[in-house]
Amino acid sequence: MDKANFEIVGNVGKVEIKTFGKTGKLATLSVATSERWKTEDGASREKTYWHRVTVFAPALIARIEAMVQKGSRVRLLGRIRPGSYDDDKGRTRYVIEFVLGPFAELEILARAKPKAETADAELPMEVAA
Repeated sequence: MDKANFEIVGNVGKVEIKTFGKTGKLATLSVATSERWKTEDGASREKTYWHRVTVFAPALIARIEAMVQKGSRVRLLGRIRPGSYDDDKGRTRYVIEFVLGPFAELEILARAKPKAETADAELPMEVAA
């Protein structure tokens, strides 16, 4: 059996959950990965790439809803699916889709702090007398 798989380790930029029908859900994650190097003169350079990942598996969508937010560091293993569409000028465009289906993996490496916790962490603690 032929397979085209991917592994992405990066930081979540955006999480979108769409509901269709009575119980159907679809999640879309934008995940950033970075490439770092030094030039010949010793200057550091970095290039960030954004990947759009579509999630169909209900169990993974439930985990995303409960635990993943902007800033979370994740490791994703899934399938690469080629696709195409016709743009508004009638030209065929080809795309590569990153898909997490029922047999995919989602590992949360680091959770982002909720906004409420971040705000509280900046406040000084009261000392009991």
